[in-house]
Amino acid sequence: MTDEFQTPNPEEEKGIAEPLPEKESAKNTTDFTSGEGLVALAGIVILAVWIIFDVIVQDYGVTTLAIVLALLAAVLPRMKREDVEKIQRLPILMKVIGYGLVAVGIVEVINDISHGFYDNALGVIGALVAYAAYAMAFMGARSIKT
Repeated sequence: MTDEFQTPNPEEEKGIAEPLPEKESAKNTTDFTSGEGLVALAGIVILAVWIIFDVIVQDYGVTTLAIVLALLAAVLPRMKREDVEKIQRLPILMKVIGYGLVAVGIVEVINDISHGFYDNALGVIGALVAYAAYAMAFMGARSIKT
């Protein structure tokens, strides 16, 4: 039979959509919200600051806790969601990691001001980029709905 001789489905006429097939619905749940993406991007930026300004140039460094939290923020969203959610839901983890980065950032700003890490231009650039990443983590963590 052709499509014109089939009886219309009353649910389609009312605008009720069919549920997505299993593959597509699973695919859509792995997308990041903008808040999770901001926290992940902040983690990547902090890791870049650590590699460039601490390991290579050796002018500005971030704390070890910031490196661990940044690594978690960058890696967790890229793991299998089922494995991560055995521990806790991903939005909750990203929110906690984001606020953890913010707390570490506040301590680093206070520490940098009191000890004067601003001796040269590369140290100032590294500090400003790290501070921007901490602010980005705050904006991302604040916008994650849990």
